[in-house]
Amino acid sequence: MAGVIVDGQAARAMEKGAMIVFKKGVVRVEGSVRPGDVVDVYTRGGKFLGRGFINPNSNIMIRLITTKRETVVDKTLFRERIRRANEYRKKVLGYDKAYRMVYGEADYLPGLIVDRFNDIASLQISSVGMERFKLDLAEAVMEAEPGIETVFEKNTGRSRRREGLPEIERVLLGREKCRTVIEEGKAKFIVDMRGQKTGFFLDQRENRIALEKYIRPGMRVLDVFTYTGGFAIHAAVAGAEEVVAVDKSPWAIEMVKENAKLNGVGDRMRYIVGSAFPVMEEMIKRDEKFDVVILDPPAFVQHEKDLKRGLRAYFNVNYAGLQLVKDGGILVTASCSQHVDMQAFKDMVIAAAAKAGKFLKLLEPYRTQAPDHPILMASKDTEYLKALFLYVEGVK
Repeated sequence: MAGVIVDGQAARAMEKGAMIVFKKGVVRVEGSVRPGDVVDVYTRGGKFLGRGFINPNSNIMIRLITTKRETVVDKTLFRERIRRANEYRKKVLGYDKAYRMVYGEADYLPGLIVDRFNDIASLQISSVGMERFKLDLAEAVMEAEPGIETVFEKNTGRSRRREGLPEIERVLLGREKCRTVIEEGKAKFIVDMRGQKTGFFLDQRENRIALEKYIRPGMRVLDVFTYTGGFAIHAAVAGAEEVVAVDKSPWAIEMVKENAKLNGVGDRMRYIVGSAFPVMEEMIKRDEKFDVVILDPPAFVQHEKDLKRGLRAYFNVNYAGLQLVKDGGILVTASCSQHVDMQAFKDMVIAAAAKAGKFLKLLEPYRTQAPDHPILMASKDTEYLKALFLYVEGVK
C-alpha cells in the first residue's frame, strides 16, 4: 500500500481528530497512486496516523477513514458506519422520516452525504474513493433503514467537479420515485429530488421551527433567498398576514406556490422572481417595511481566498435587509459559508447595523446547523452554518 508523509501542522491536526488533509500539508507520496486509492498516512518520523482515500488532483488530497492500522477499508466497514450513523439520529437525537442520515467526516464517512425523506434517500458523493463503492453504499443505506425504498443519486455540484467526477441525477437503487411530502414543525413541504443539493435544506430545520414563536397575527414577513419557501411557509402557517417570498429561480418559486397550497396559506403569500439585491433595493426606494426579514443566502465564500469579497456580499445583503425591518422588528440572518466563522459573521452584521443606524439585541443563543448535521469537535470543517435571530431598534 502506498504511503503519504504529511507535515507537522497536518499531523498535529490529525492527532486531534481532523479527517482531511489539504494538498499543502502533504510532504511527499511514496509509491504509485491513482485518484481514489487507499493510502497510509505517516508523520515525517514514520509514525502511523491513519488510512484514507487519496486524490492527488484535489485540494483535499487525503480523506481519512480510520486511525487503526488493522482496519480494512471495504464495503463491510461502510455498512457498519452507515448503520451506526442512522442509529445515532434515531435513538439519540430522536429523528424520524426526514433527517440527514450521514454527514461526511462527522460520521467517519468522508465524501458521503445521505438525506432521508420518508421512503426516499438522497445520496451525494464528493470523493473519488467513495465513488468506487457507490452501489455498495446505496445497498447499505437501504439495509440500515428498511423504510427506505428508493436511493436517488444526487451527484451534482462544485464538489463533484473539483474531484473530477461526472454529474449524475438518477434513481440508483429501488423504486422509481423522486417526490415526497415531509412534515416539519407545523408545516409540510414537498421534497423534489430535482431541486438543489440533496433535494431540501434540512440543516435549517430547527431554525425554521424557532421562527414560529416570533410570528404574530397581522405581521408582514419578507423571506429573501426563499428557495422552496422554508422560512416563508413556517411564517405563514404560524399566522403572518402577508409573507413575501423572493428567489431568482422560477422553478423554486413554483415550488413555494405548491407548498403554500399544501399548507392552505396561498392567500397570504406574495411571490417575486428576481435577484435579491435589486429586489430589496426597489423595496427600499418604496420605503417598504416588514415586521420580520429573513436572509438565508447561498454560500458567498466558496474558498478561503474569497473571504473578503464574500463578507462584502454578506454586508451588502444585511445592510439592505436592516433597512427593510421596522423598528421593533426581527432580522433572521444566516450564512452557510464554512470559511466564515461565527465571530466574523457577527462582526459583519454589527457593521451593517451601524451603517443602517440600528441597534441589535440577540433574541436566541447563537444558532447553527441541526444536530443531525453533527459538528465533530476536532474538525472545524464540519461546522458551517451560522444563524442569528436579532431584535432591531432604531438608534436613539
